[in-house]
Amino acid sequence: MDNHHDNNPLDELGARFLAAYIVIDKILGELPIPIRIPSIERDDWNSRIGVAALERARAALRDLPLDSLAASILDKMILDWHTAHAIADLTELVGPQPHRLEAMAYALTRIGASVDLVQQRLRDTEN
Repeated sequence: MDNHHDNNPLDELGARFLAAYIVIDKILGELPIPIRIPSIERDDWNSRIGVAALERARAALRDLPLDSLAASILDKMILDWHTAHAIADLTELVGPQPHRLEAMAYALTRIGASVDLVQQRLRDTEN
């Protein structure tokens, strides 16, 4: 039996949301002065912990000796993660309307599209 129609789009977006957090965590940890955020592997981790941690990381980025373009890209990645989180919260309250799911997907897609760019920029400025 073909169950592909039974997939909940929120499940896929939730997985992408967590994957985006993991990618951002990895990049932050590889900065010249690493920024540490709580791992989603922690028993007490939830998105509220992630929101607070990424807000602190976003503020800390401003004080790091980073290439301005790399810092800006990373800042926007974190902002897009916050956007996806806000849309997910709204979706829980008022329902998964197509435009909300699409907006969340676009925010997560922008994060994914920025990963290689920011990593390359960080590598280029190391040399």
